[in-house]
Amino acid sequence: MKKLSIFLMALCFATALSAQISYLQYRHVPADHEDKFVERETKHWSKVAQAAIKKGQMSSWSLWKKVGVTNSYDTTPNYVIVNTFESLDNMDMNKVWSDNMDALGDVKPEDVETMSFTTTTFDYFVQREDYIDGNYKFALVNYGKPTDLTAFIQENRSLWKPLHQASIENIMNAMTYWGMSSVIYPVGNLDRFSVFTVDGFNKLNDALDYLRFTETSDNSPNAAAWNDVIDKTKMDELMPNGFERRIIYERVLTVK
Repeated sequence: MKKLSIFLMALCFATALSAQISYLQYRHVPADHEDKFVERETKHWSKVAQAAIKKGQMSSWSLWKKVGVTNSYDTTPNYVIVNTFESLDNMDMNKVWSDNMDALGDVKPEDVETMSFTTTTFDYFVQREDYIDGNYKFALVNYGKPTDLTAFIQENRSLWKPLHQASIENIMNAMTYWGMSSVIYPVGNLDRFSVFTVDGFNKLNDALDYLRFTETSDNSPNAAAWNDVIDKTKMDELMPNGFERRIIYERVLTVK
């Protein structure tokens, strides 16, 4: 039994070392600068990311816009830039940008910068824990702070993932993707979230419809399976107050 436990710990450690890593940069972009911000990020900086991806320095780059306004403070992000790497060992963000600036062509970096008129409200390094692959345009991101992160991840893998897998394969609620990531940094009791799951959809109405059904599971197209999971879940113990936030983001552009 002791040897088995050591083996499982070693396996988990090896998996963590090879897990996909993303750097999430949350930005607040004033309304009167949104068009300029989106144009510069998608037309110019995405080319730098694309060059890094072709060299194997990065896996993907994407820009997401938050749907709606939760509040109007400058500390509230309305865009997220996601830089993804194959593993922590392969992540070198300084190299990504310093080695590939020639991808801008004749454009000067200072003429297309986006930092001077936006605010980086916070940023995160996260590790992908599990996922069900698929294409999606809208991401319902469920931010959480479970009392036991390991138990939360294990339950999502063993209990919730099969439910979402069935929904995606049978197109029961229009979900086309599911994923789960844990926070590497920053961490601590006062931080915003330590984990999040992503429910992917191709239409905003489908994401909104899903939010309605998850609040009233008896009305869900997958009600029987949903209620079976509800009977087994320990989420009430792991997250007594539920998710900290549930926010929908729309994909602006992805390069990979």
